[in-house]
Amino acid sequence: MGARIILVVMVFILGIAVEGRAQKPELTEIDAWLVRDLQMSSQFAVADKMGYFKEEGLKVNPRWYINGPELPSMWGAGNIQLATATATMVVPIAAAGQQIYNIAPQSDIAGTQQVVLGKKAQEMVRSPKDLEKLKIGMPKGASLTMAIQAMAKDSGVDFSKIQFVNLAPPDAIIALAKGDVDAVALWAPWALNAVKQAGGKVYFTGNKSYIPGKEGRVDWLLLHANVVTSGKMLKESPNTLKAVLRALAKATMTINTDRDAAVKIVAREMKIEEGLAKEIMALNVYSMELTPGVYKGVGEFVDFLFGLQRIPQKIEPEGVFYTKLLKEVDPQLVKWEAKTEIK
Repeated sequence: MGARIILVVMVFILGIAVEGRAQKPELTEIDAWLVRDLQMSSQFAVADKMGYFKEEGLKVNPRWYINGPELPSMWGAGNIQLATATATMVVPIAAAGQQIYNIAPQSDIAGTQQVVLGKKAQEMVRSPKDLEKLKIGMPKGASLTMAIQAMAKDSGVDFSKIQFVNLAPPDAIIALAKGDVDAVALWAPWALNAVKQAGGKVYFTGNKSYIPGKEGRVDWLLLHANVVTSGKMLKESPNTLKAVLRALAKATMTINTDRDAAVKIVAREMKIEEGLAKEIMALNVYSMELTPGVYKGVGEFVDFLFGLQRIPQKIEPEGVFYTKLLKEVDPQLVKWEAKTEIK
């Protein structure tokens, strides 16, 4: 009897050892190309500074850059194996025939995408239908166009009657303050500046309506920040990627349970004032739960970007997802699965 117990214990210990070796990261050091943005890279900053990557046996070197839309041109060189990205960056890369895979979401960032009414418009707009009379300042082709289209469809607004003025964010705020436009469609921190500097009022965001009589959660823009990787990395270093995801899951929990500590780290890494960091982070929903909405959002961006002729061809949205690793890390996070196979 004693021998059997010893044998069972030995098998158990051996099993743990084998599993441990199987999960050992293939790489101990990797670069991560991160947009210096609270929506895109907060979890990476927290995981780095809180030692979560180190706990997983990894050294992750942040390669910070400023402008997310630069990723498609950089990806083509073949040097990036791990990064953060939204569908606006992933879809052009995939449509160009390059391998890129979304292995986990990080946050729903649609709340930072906002339509802000100017002072006069706050008095003029009694219902969404009144938007047909307004001039809205925004960068041409911004993803917020999709939110306005969805709002119009839900609210009986003729989208074609809305007048859009092509303005960069700083110019849009000045135009709003001067009354040259009636509203602006911008993202944080510019949208926050439109409220503070130009006396604006948020009318709706990508995921929340403040429209009187229509207040509450909406899905007018499905926009998520994601962890993305290359086909090469998936084939050669899946355990490394799982270690990254485990560390990011810890960071996500820290952001959601100890926001003050997370804000200090994120503000320092993103080089912005803590109060502003806290304000912007409050607009994001930090979650690594992969839902059907994350997949649907990519499909909507495929249609949107193809319609603007920003991609040469339509792609199958499922093809840019690889959900197996996240499921192995935490199956409860995977509410939708891709059937993608790595070639």
